[in-house]
Amino acid sequence: MTLRERVSGPTPVVEAAERAAKLPLHHRAWFQRTLVWGGLLVASQIFAMQVGPYFWPSIPDIISGAVASFSDGTYLLVLSSFGQMLSGFLLAVVVGVPVGLLMGQFRIVDFVVGPFINALFVTSLVALLPFIILIFGTDFTFRVAVVFLFAVFYLIITPAAGVRAIDRELNEMATSFGISSSRRLLSITLPGTLPYIITGLRLGIGQAVQGMIVAELWVTLGTGRRLMNLGYSRELGQFFATAAAVVLVGATLTGLLLFAQKRLTPWADDVESAVSGAR
Repeated sequence: MTLRERVSGPTPVVEAAERAAKLPLHHRAWFQRTLVWGGLLVASQIFAMQVGPYFWPSIPDIISGAVASFSDGTYLLVLSSFGQMLSGFLLAVVVGVPVGLLMGQFRIVDFVVGPFINALFVTSLVALLPFIILIFGTDFTFRVAVVFLFAVFYLIITPAAGVRAIDRELNEMATSFGISSSRRLLSITLPGTLPYIITGLRLGIGQAVQGMIVAELWVTLGTGRRLMNLGYSRELGQFFATAAAVVLVGATLTGLLLFAQKRLTPWADDVESAVSGAR
């Protein structure tokens, strides 16, 4: 029995539901997302009309805020903050991925470094910010250090989990055929850990964005200071527009990494569950 047969007479809602059910899976997912986000926008507008612009901005206020952000250079400030964030993130990649590979490959490295990594991973990094300020001050170096600490642990844990997930028989077979360690690294270890490394990059970039905002809020610089000033002055339309720009850039970076993961490792399933179990 179709949905139309259960309801007496054809209705626009029934017809829309039946058309959605006939869509391909990919199109259906986008249709569902459109419904969800459209519903959230409608709910936000209704809530803004109820409480007033002092507590919650309306959709036209946010659009006006976006135009104002383009006019006064706020979006250039957001891009500048992301440029500085990438410095800390790239440093985390350079340090974290090799350490993770060594931890996964050699038990002695895991035995020595692992406890410190696990302890810092579960520690509230915000509590360490005063100590970081004492070491690096409040300039560019401080923000790079905070982004590095927020991102590096995911870039250590995921490659380590990837190395441990490689079938031990492959390495034993390679050893029996006399394959050198360097060739085994290039032909077995790196291809096997690549999905985990890219997953670590995706998780790490999200943490890096958080670290960027937290650092700038602490030292009242860049995008963090701009958001703070907009909040204090109750310019909520521009506040939400600026926050949306931060989210959009972060989501774009994550989407690019997800696209790279699907292109570079089409044979690999999603490894985030395996990474979660390795933490």
